Amino acid sequence: MGGMFLRWRSSRRGAVVACACAPEWPGLRAELDGHEVRGVPSPGGSSPLVWQLGLEATCTGCGADYPHGWAVAARD
Repeated sequence: MGGMFLRWRSSRRGAVVACACAPEWPGLRAELDGHEVRGVPSPGGSSPLVWQLGLEATCTGCGADYPHGWAVAARD
């Protein structure tokens, strides 16, 4: 039996924790295979790449889990 199966990761998020930084959410980051991935808020919801890889963003300042949609930031 062949085919491609996506590996969905369960969410570790429970209660929403507010960002302790001022201003809130100075930056977003996630980890993928030991490497930091920078993120940006996405008002339309998380990007397909974020969903497919099961990435979860945290604040670059205080480490709070980001509770909204986000996308991987473009490289400069």
